Amino acid sequence: MLRIDNLTKKFGNNVILDGISESIKKGEKIVIIGPSGGGKSTFLRCLNLLDKPDSGTIYFEGADITDKKTNINAIRQKMCMVFQHFNLFPHLTVLKNITLAPVTLKLMSQKQADEKALELLARIGLADKANAYPSGLSGGQKQRIAIVRTLAMNPEMILFDEPTSALDPEMVGEVLNLMKELADDGMTMVVVTHEMGFAREVATRVLFMDSGKIAEQGTPEQIFQTPKSERLKQFLNAVL
Repeated sequence: MLRIDNLTKKFGNNVILDGISESIKKGEKIVIIGPSGGGKSTFLRCLNLLDKPDSGTIYFEGADITDKKTNINAIRQKMCMVFQHFNLFPHLTVLKNITLAPVTLKLMSQKQADEKALELLARIGLADKANAYPSGLSGGQKQRIAIVRTLAMNPEMILFDEPTSALDPEMVGEVLNLMKELADDGMTMVVVTHEMGFAREVATRVLFMDSGKIAEQGTPEQIFQTPKSERLKQFLNAVL
């Protein structure tokens, strides 16, 4: 579904991504862990060109999305992203936040988008918040609505960039539970997170990134129970 060949990215003289090659199959749940500054979020943001790679090629469903002729906005409709900070429009109701993109992009009529949004809100137990504004919601509610806004686009893959790091600890669980449901439903997911319990439970494959490289990867059992490199062992000792 997604193939990355020799991806590099620098900020000034700092090498952030150092020649990463990787492939992701449909239905995989890839969880990326590693120390701060290791390149995790930049890697994720390069996958749909929110950050432009300096070199390398990214293929999504066979199309070279780094080709200037590619309509990247069309790709982003299929490969949506959920950010640390919820990025909800404060002047719009929850319902309008969810329906704005599919209606603006003419993927659905307003009526179809409203029906889909209400169905998704009911699924996460927030149907009563349809006409509320973001300022009246908790952090956990905002992030679940940000995820629902992504689902309203009917994506084929979702990229999650530390989706719980801006939340109070007691709100983390409600967001992770929704992400687990999506995983159970077969959604292809790439998740940058510090939530090791989520990585153990949900990932089909865990990538450990350090110094701009994928230093080690494997199943959750391999990564957490039998890490090979000293660097991964040090990291796990610090966070577990």
